[in-house]
Amino acid sequence: MTNAYAQLISTSPETLLMQMQGYAVVAAAEAQGDDVIGELVRDGWMRIWETVHLSLGADTDRTAVFFACGMLGTTLAAIGLPQNAGRRGSVPEGRSVSARPPRRAG
Repeated sequence: MTNAYAQLISTSPETLLMQMQGYAVVAAAEAQGDDVIGELVRDGWMRIWETVHLSLGADTDRTAVFFACGMLGTTLAAIGLPQNAGRRGSVPEGRSVSARPPRRAG
């Protein structure tokens, strides 16, 4: 699934940029009191979550990491960073791109 998503980003970035624009539309509509669009988008997103979640063995952590990495990839594509940005060795020294926050001590 990750490879398919990366392929989609590289071959059809407009699809994913449209997805991000859709999230902005939801926020704008809800700020104006229109919840219909948001409800539809959230319902569709939950169907995608369930499909991925079941495909990953119903492991919530793996599903969350998959979506976090996908959203990171989408965001990097949207701002024009190279396709391999965020991969080990591709980020300028002293910088870090990670879909998982560092663990807290204790």
